[in-house]
Amino acid sequence: MAGKEQVQEQENQLSENTSSAIRLTKLPQTRVRNIIKLDRDVTLASSEAVYLITKTTELFVEYFAKEAHKRTVVYKRKTLQRKDLDEAVKGTDRFAFLEDIPLD
Repeated sequence: MAGKEQVQEQENQLSENTSSAIRLTKLPQTRVRNIIKLDRDVTLASSEAVYLITKTTELFVEYFAKEAHKRTVVYKRKTLQRKDLDEAVKGTDRFAFLEDIPLD
């Protein structure tokens, strides 16, 4: 229940004042909104939608980085390299949608 109350409190803060000093996301929501607007099919994006897309993107990047970091640790390196990201894509079923994207 405590987790649900915390989420509700964050949602209330978001709806009361989206430009408050308390940042609920690490990525800039304005930048995400501008990226959303690049899609010709999207005419309007609510603040809640932008927040959810921003938060989801953060969670995805965090998970992706952790999976790639596991490969770095296996190879006993201290620096994350592109081949670690490639192996994370190949070795994790959740990233199957990234296999056909050219990165060069």
